[in-house]
Amino acid sequence: MKYRRFGQSDWQVSEIGLGGSWFYGRPEIDPQPVSYGVAVVERALELGINYFDTAPLYGKGRSEQVLGHALKGIEQPYYLATKVGYFPEPFDYTRDSVLRGFEASLKRLQRDRVDLVQIHESEQAGWDGVFGAGRTLETLLELKEQGLTTHIGLTGSDLPLMAKILDEANDFTSVITFLKYDMLVQDAKNELIPSALRNDAAVICASPLHGGLLGSKRDHWRETGRFAEHYDRQERVEAVLTRHQLDSVEAGLRYLLSDGQVGMLLSGVASVEELETSVAASNAGPLPEDVIDEINNA
Repeated sequence: MKYRRFGQSDWQVSEIGLGGSWFYGRPEIDPQPVSYGVAVVERALELGINYFDTAPLYGKGRSEQVLGHALKGIEQPYYLATKVGYFPEPFDYTRDSVLRGFEASLKRLQRDRVDLVQIHESEQAGWDGVFGAGRTLETLLELKEQGLTTHIGLTGSDLPLMAKILDEANDFTSVITFLKYDMLVQDAKNELIPSALRNDAAVICASPLHGGLLGSKRDHWRETGRFAEHYDRQERVEAVLTRHQLDSVEAGLRYLLSDGQVGMLLSGVASVEELETSVAASNAGPLPEDVIDEINNA
């Protein structure tokens, strides 16, 4: 496993982080007991992953419960990140909502602090919900001052909003972009990453296989028509990969890891096998530059 500097912190984090959105199974089709997720987390630690990301939204708290069980008593160093937003309902980004949501997260995680607290989907908060008096950022800074978290992060899909937030306040150590930078989409590279670099915020790419369109859910999404606007480009990219005898999952991860401006990929795996595939891509190293050029020009 390779490690990268994490924004304005002194952390060295695994370039593959474990995202907690699915390691309790897929509830709608294949729900799994807590022990299933615990096994995924234990294997991640064995493989050198030292960053774990979760949120109250994931499984309505079940993801945090899994991590609470899995990481209890673990002595090897790791970093744990969660988020505020969505719960308790209705979440209004006031100090009361932020504190109640954070306290509930700590209870599920079975600990008295976390390493990173992130604003979940900042577009839901909007500018006033982030910066208003008695709202999210002010409250998170209080938690930081009290030693309940070490760093603050930002997540979301509204790239211009996130870039503006990062430029307004140098309080964010990391920023997560979702479905905005991968082999099919380059939006975050132009609209968000420059701001993140200016403000020394680690860039985290979540869903690096575009919601599974570049991986195990390719046929499923094509049957449903989701992400249809990317199908033509996907076919052109797949033709490039075929010529170079590259698997789309491995190539998709290595493509992003080839960008030194990316701090981490969050791998939201649903099994140990998917986790090992992600780590293997990291171990394989960057894609050759000529292949990256062909993908970009596809």
